[in-house]
Amino acid sequence: MSSILRVLLVLTSLLFTWFMLRKIRNSKLQIEYAIFWIIFSLILIILAVFPELTYLGARILGFISPANLIYLFVIFILMVKVFLMTIELSQLENKVNELIQKIALDEKEENESK
Repeated sequence: MSSILRVLLVLTSLLFTWFMLRKIRNSKLQIEYAIFWIIFSLILIILAVFPELTYLGARILGFISPANLIYLFVIFILMVKVFLMTIELSQLENKVNELIQKIALDEKEENESK
């Protein structure tokens, strides 16, 4: 990995982490959602600072190119994140439906008592 690419990766990750922290401070992002992205940025910084880890991991796992290992790792992590977000979305939709039903029942009782 060239030194320019390594510096660019570290700077981009640091900028992204700063952006996340700013969003948390402005109350536009909850901490539990930002933690994932901050950890993801830190992992990218570690891989940029110590590229030997990528080469070693690629050799151990039998990848021809370390870039393939990075792509597979990123795709896997993002798929897990999407799956977890889908679960959370489903739970929120169930809660919304329950609230809608409760409000409808309360309105019906209110109309019947008049």
